Amino acid sequence: AITWSSDSYVPPGYEGLALPTQGSQIKVFVLPTKKLSADPEKFTYRWLLDEEIIGWAGGQGKSVFSFPATKWPGDYHNIESQILNGENVIWRGFAEIKVSKAEAVLQLSNSDYALPEIFSARTGQTLKISATPFFFNTQDSSNLDFQWKLDEEELLNTDNKDFNIFSLTIPAGQLKESLIKTLNLFVSDKNNTDYQASSQITLEIQ
Repeated sequence: AITWSSDSYVPPGYEGLALPTQGSQIKVFVLPTKKLSADPEKFTYRWLLDEEIIGWAGGQGKSVFSFPATKWPGDYHNIESQILNGENVIWRGFAEIKVSKAEAVLQLSNSDYALPEIFSARTGQTLKISATPFFFNTQDSSNLDFQWKLDEEELLNTDNKDFNIFSLTIPAGQLKESLIKTLNLFVSDKNNTDYQASSQITLEIQ
């Protein structure tokens, strides 16, 4: 079998797979599922990336192959690995790796669940909203820039030293009818603004 990993960013405690985004480094491993006639390190490996033989990646004992993701989000990299004994191919393995896009998940700071697309709030309420980034091409979230907007007005984050956390206080008072506001978050990589993600929720204030 073929398994893989990528070096895209995931938050501490996340137990899922770090999905590759464009520019991520993907590492692919061969794990033979049938008993081989010799030590796997003694065999010769051949790697194909998107149906092209990658000559420099192959050779004796080379059961690991790394490459940068170059496809657009939603497209796939197709991997084939071959194990050779002399000139004979004695094993083939395949993997299809989907390239994803970076994400930013909004949630209340005291909750483990993502906020719904429409969220009800009350006048006089203070909402402490956190943004959790996923799958950016960085190992450190401090390399990310967080921009918050309420409708079209940019919100300056003066209450928190952590820019991925925002406190929004809704003025007290009585409303004749519900007030609809749109909260937008834009996250970008400070070192490469091509890598970005956005999230949006509608606040229904009552």
